[in-house]
Amino acid sequence: MSLGKLLRSTLKKEKVSICLYLCNSFSIILFYYFLYDKDFMFYPILMCSFCLGVYLIYKFFIYKLFYKSLEEVKTSPDYKVGDSIFEEVFDEIREVHNDYISKIYTLENNNEEKEKLLIEWIHNMKTSVAVINLAIEKLPDEEVVKDIRDENSLLQKNLEGALNIFRLGAFSKDYLPEGINLKELVKKSINSQKRNFIYANVFPEVNIPEEYYILSDRKWSEYVIVQILSNAIKYSLSAGKVCFYAEQSEDKITLYIQDSGVGIKTEEIPRVFDPFFTGCNGRKEERSSGIGLYMCKCICDNLNDKIHITSEINKGTKVSITYLGIIK
Repeated sequence: MSLGKLLRSTLKKEKVSICLYLCNSFSIILFYYFLYDKDFMFYPILMCSFCLGVYLIYKFFIYKLFYKSLEEVKTSPDYKVGDSIFEEVFDEIREVHNDYISKIYTLENNNEEKEKLLIEWIHNMKTSVAVINLAIEKLPDEEVVKDIRDENSLLQKNLEGALNIFRLGAFSKDYLPEGINLKELVKKSINSQKRNFIYANVFPEVNIPEEYYILSDRKWSEYVIVQILSNAIKYSLSAGKVCFYAEQSEDKITLYIQDSGVGIKTEEIPRVFDPFFTGCNGRKEERSSGIGLYMCKCICDNLNDKIHITSEINKGTKVSITYLGIIK
């Protein structure tokens, strides 16, 4: 704590004592004024001021010692202050701290066990999805089989999304920064959504220079682009386009993903990254969960990338992702 802040804190905490002391000093000075000659007034004023100054200096160093010890206790709760008038206060702090540490440890263990069970359950579900996919391949290509294949693909996508939520908790363990060709990354993301493009009658358009390289994690960056692309396809009009282009500025490269779909209301844009927020468009789409853009924002924050959305009703939506660029 700075000297000025400590001085203000001392005066603030001792303001009642100072007021009482000043009242008492004033009565003594009045006593001298009426009882003795005015020439003796200097003595009581000097004594009262001296005593007040000594008291405040004493309190100043007491509070200085207290705040210093408090910082040590916050850093290490087992820190021993020694013979201090505040020892009882620090003992209480240690007791409360240890109690909270115990509760937090118990909660973390419980959450860890639940996460392990959920992850195991999701992996078991993924095995079932894979078996269903193999069984579908042996069936004749009929409309009912197509519906089952689509729903099974959606189930697989949702299970992957649930696993990614758990992976975010240990992001540093699943993060590998590398130089990535942006155009190749975008094309790979588009290929993963090829079936959705065909079914929705929407067409991709890529205008990204071959020499644009970004520093990021390949898997997570692809996940973000696929999520945004999936939304762009979902809310685009038939025969519409999803355009990809990029701009370089100093050491940054910004990827733009623009569709010509239904757009997002202006008042909803600040909330699109909130978890489970679906908006007016999402309520019309039964498969919207409100998790995709939230995950994109979390991943971009972890990667130190910047994601931004602009939109206009009936004119489309533009998403920009700014990466750290690499000069080749």
